[in-house]
Amino acid sequence: MAAVEDPSEQSFGRGNAFARALGVEMVERGKGSAVFTFTTRAQDLNAQGVVHGGVLAGLMDLLLAMAAGAHPEPAARRFSITLSMTINFVGAAAPGRLICRGREVGGGSRTVFCEGRIETEAGDVIATGQGSFKLLPPGSEGTA
Repeated sequence: MAAVEDPSEQSFGRGNAFARALGVEMVERGKGSAVFTFTTRAQDLNAQGVVHGGVLAGLMDLLLAMAAGAHPEPAARRFSITLSMTINFVGAAAPGRLICRGREVGGGSRTVFCEGRIETEAGDVIATGQGSFKLLPPGSEGTA
């Protein structure tokens, strides 16, 4: 998958220093969906040499929140606030590139529900997650 050539401000909003600090690469952003990649770094690994669960939880929260307010048009994107999130660790992630995919699965105009997956490039599932999110008005993504 090739990353979309899109400045980080457009991809993640002006206020998302977390996404920029992680170095995630946006691949796709549709209405209610998001896909990005993350390449692990030495500081992301635990004592066993696999990706730390806290890193995976942070990626899942970022992924689900991004999907919750996602829209291809930046002016229509909505900043989302995590209300709840559940993550299931189903495999160990060795150092390398991870594919993160999230989508909205229900909700209304102010609260939405999303699900996501973090996988290896080979398609092995590392983590799944679900969450509920409060949405701010359209165009709020870069201002919150």
